[in-house]
Amino acid sequence: MKRPSPIKSESKTNDSIKILIKEILKFNKAHNIVGRFSEEEILSLDVLDCETILEHINPSQKVLDIGSGAGLPGLIIAINQPKTQITMSEKNKKKAYFIRKMIRTLQLTNATILDKATTPNLITQNKFDVITARALATAPSIVNMAEHLLNRGGKFILMKGSLEKINEEVAQLNNNKYSYTIHKKNTLNTNRHILEINQK
Repeated sequence: MKRPSPIKSESKTNDSIKILIKEILKFNKAHNIVGRFSEEEILSLDVLDCETILEHINPSQKVLDIGSGAGLPGLIIAINQPKTQITMSEKNKKKAYFIRKMIRTLQLTNATILDKATTPNLITQNKFDVITARALATAPSIVNMAEHLLNRGGKFILMKGSLEKINEEVAQLNNNKYSYTIHKKNTLNTNRHILEINQK
């Protein structure tokens, strides 16, 4: 799948990413929201890593990013794909505050923050075409906590690590309800795979 052409100018996107990196680092010194200590680390281990998800999300889709942390990948999606409506779910108040601050600072009209945990009992105003998560929980756990929030024909796009671990997780999925595809990503500093889980 080709990466959609960005609607924002590339320079504006790059400027927003630079601001985000600086703000993460500044906020991190007081509140420890990511385990990084330099702009270079955040760029290579977080930003570039999160950008691997973009080609799997079409513009104009409604996306829910569960356990968004410092807004990764939620804010990265919102910055790069301004026609994508992104909702970030983050129960940690400090992290949710940071995401809300960045939405205001970067004037992201396509992004909102939901400062609640995603559970099987969560009710949202809208359902979603795509549900994402990065380093949150096993694939079956994520499906269990959020499948009721998917639109019909919607899918999970999960950022995962080793292939061995992914194979263990997908073996526990309900084959009658879901099919999956594993996409290997060529990243320098992370062992990154994207697990795409589709409703049957």
